[in-house]
Amino acid sequence: MMSHLQPNPEKVMEETAVRIGNMAYEALLEEVYASPKPGLVDLYSTGAHKDMDVSTFEKSAAALKPYFSSMALEGLIFSGDPGQLFRQIRRIGISAEKAMYEATEGVNTHKGMIFHMGILSASAGSCIRTGKGLTLEALIGMEQSMVRETLIKEVEGMREFTSHGEKNLEKYGTLGARGEAISGYESVRSISLPVLMKRLNEGKDWNLIKLEALFLLMSQVDDSNILARHNPQVLSEVRTMAGEFLKTTGVYGESSIEVLKRMDGEFIRRNISAGGCADLLAVTIFMAHLIRNYE
Repeated sequence: MMSHLQPNPEKVMEETAVRIGNMAYEALLEEVYASPKPGLVDLYSTGAHKDMDVSTFEKSAAALKPYFSSMALEGLIFSGDPGQLFRQIRRIGISAEKAMYEATEGVNTHKGMIFHMGILSASAGSCIRTGKGLTLEALIGMEQSMVRETLIKEVEGMREFTSHGEKNLEKYGTLGARGEAISGYESVRSISLPVLMKRLNEGKDWNLIKLEALFLLMSQVDDSNILARHNPQVLSEVRTMAGEFLKTTGVYGESSIEVLKRMDGEFIRRNISAGGCADLLAVTIFMAHLIRNYE
């Protein structure tokens, strides 16, 4: 009589964690490969960046992939207070940041993404552990349980301003990456993710879908990178330009790529980089991957 072998629970969890980590890794690559992205690193140019190119992003993403899997695994195995889970993955995040700097020879390619993807990888792992399915609502509900209380306290207690987000909080009252996490990634949920999912279902060109999601974000989000390099007036200009591009040319228009290349030249000349929106594009892609694979 043939016996039925039961799957090893630990092996299944490890394979699931690796799968989530791979999705996060792929989202980082899909963001940098979206082209052309005015002022940002892509397959056409290095944008308004002199210290990084596509290969820098590829090296960084590869170095970070196992750490995203580790954070997903924490979510899969941890059943205590979600706030404690956040503290645990932050420790992994410190190691991930070191690995990034080693891979890029000191260039900050993905510091914000370690924060976002780490939180969401652990949240995804937790949702799968509960067996209730990985819907967008479940993912964000877990994310909020993990980070909201801690991050609100941090924002209220900020005294030393070192990162873009912290400098911008001091100068303009914006919260940067922390603000997105506190809001439950409201920008992604309300602006970019619905359109990206809709266009995928319509079978549109993948590169153009990504560019549409990016420009929707650029037209509405207070990008912390633009504020750090410039000021609210330049941010307002960029938001207007992005909105006008969507209304007039549009990403699916015949001349869209040429228009975007010209815009890239202007952004490079003016040292404009919507790095915050690029991060949110990667988050959008990651969420879409998770939902389509696990919902």
